[in-house]
Amino acid sequence: CISRSGNAFLHQLFGVAMRNSAWSCHALIGSQVKKLVGAAFCENSTGEDSTGLRRRGSAQSASAPEKPCSPDAAPAKVEAPSPWSARLRTVLAISFLWACAPFLLLWAFVAWAHHRVFGASFTRGSPKKQLRVLVTGGKMSKASAVARAVGRDGHKVFTAEIMPYKFCHTRFCTYVSKHYVLPRPTVQPKEWEAAIQAIVAEQKIDLIIPCTAPVESSAYAHLRERLPPHVRVFAFDGETSDELDNKFTFNQVLVKAGLPCPETANMECLEDAVGFFRHKEAQPDDGKRYIVKPAVYDPKARTEILFLPIPDKHRQLEYLRSRNASKEVPYVIQEVLENPEYGSFAIFNKGTLTGFEFFESAASCLVYRRKGGKDYDDVLELNRGLGKAMNLTGQLTLDLMYTAAGDMVPIECNPRIHSAVCTLEGHQCIGAAYTDLEHKPCSDAELVTSKPDTFRYWVMDQLFLMAGFWKPKNCHKLSLAEMATGNDAILCGDDPMPFLAMYLVQIPSLLALEILPGTPWLKVDFCIGKIVKEGGD
Repeated sequence: CISRSGNAFLHQLFGVAMRNSAWSCHALIGSQVKKLVGAAFCENSTGEDSTGLRRRGSAQSASAPEKPCSPDAAPAKVEAPSPWSARLRTVLAISFLWACAPFLLLWAFVAWAHHRVFGASFTRGSPKKQLRVLVTGGKMSKASAVARAVGRDGHKVFTAEIMPYKFCHTRFCTYVSKHYVLPRPTVQPKEWEAAIQAIVAEQKIDLIIPCTAPVESSAYAHLRERLPPHVRVFAFDGETSDELDNKFTFNQVLVKAGLPCPETANMECLEDAVGFFRHKEAQPDDGKRYIVKPAVYDPKARTEILFLPIPDKHRQLEYLRSRNASKEVPYVIQEVLENPEYGSFAIFNKGTLTGFEFFESAASCLVYRRKGGKDYDDVLELNRGLGKAMNLTGQLTLDLMYTAAGDMVPIECNPRIHSAVCTLEGHQCIGAAYTDLEHKPCSDAELVTSKPDTFRYWVMDQLFLMAGFWKPKNCHKLSLAEMATGNDAILCGDDPMPFLAMYLVQIPSLLALEILPGTPWLKVDFCIGKIVKEGGD
């Protein structure tokens, strides 16, 4: 969030600071990381795409390995790192973060000074009424982005997050009046709802904007019916959220609206799949292959991928049986699409598209830049049509890939906010898109979009990649020259403290909790502000 007038100076300073401070950290500590426990790191990071990394896209791709895992084959045995190896890695990670503190402090100071000298790089809105807004999911970068967006317009902002994220970076935001710690809605639903109701009553909340993890977002979608009538939740209602979250019902929404989509079939039992492929075998082979995956987000169910049909019908049957599909845990059979993979993020109000971003995706996406061209226009119109067809109010993310014919189609929908909101910060209408009940763009300029040259990343994610803490798998690795052309996704001149708090408080505090138990972890996700472990959410 730095104006263009200072870009050249900041980029030059960034390069010098990076070379003299952060790069020296990389050289000193990173080399020790690789020497001491490098082998254990490499083994531990190979399971990255089968874990709790937040979804940025689908595992399906025609360019995937030709020999996917067989349901009969025993999984490869990877020896878990010892508790002492895990502790050493954790201590080194904390040391690396704090060793980079001088560089981070310098960068934050320059951004703050630039804001004070040259003024804001954003236009403040002028709402008709000041609202009292609760932003939840405080550990996430997107939560601080939303807090700033509505706070800059003059609304009073409160934030909340579950344990163990007591020291989340969002509580240090300039625009946040008070932060709350909540019970987990998935573990203590009654206590969680009571805590939300108490905050609403105590602070006279008008609007709740959820920025939570996927496993928690459904709780907020179903919360609105139990809140006081004047309190809005900026999320789809429970029924709409469930319809969009399920890959089959979402596909049927697209079909009914006449929007492009891949061939998708429902699988609630083995017989559904057997019947689907029997029907396909009776028709001429059109070259299509299919992937079987959970109908609703499940990070633990993506370890075995087989493209069907295959000549070995016994193996195919056993694979389908091993999915254990049921009405309670449905699967879908979906047409395999082709890389590259993209994502879109959209904001809606009463069926009207009010905000939009389109970007290249990855399983662990911590680099965002706008992808323009024909695909941008096509996906924007797709979102416009979806919002109108369902009269949507809220936020959603689409994962998109190409068909064999070269058409881009959505493979699934995540009915919640996306971290790509960081590219939309600074737009004059972003605050209104969240808070104004009657907001509708009157022109293209009022549609919240990013500038064509917007480029955002998380600097410590890139430095950790350089230091070798985990392999650059399913993610975007940047060079120092590339980093100098963009900006950290959290850093804003009018609000530098969340940037410092994420890297020097929130993440170190979470890592410190792993020292005593010696728990192995895969990576640090600086975007969602958590330590990623095997089987996480």
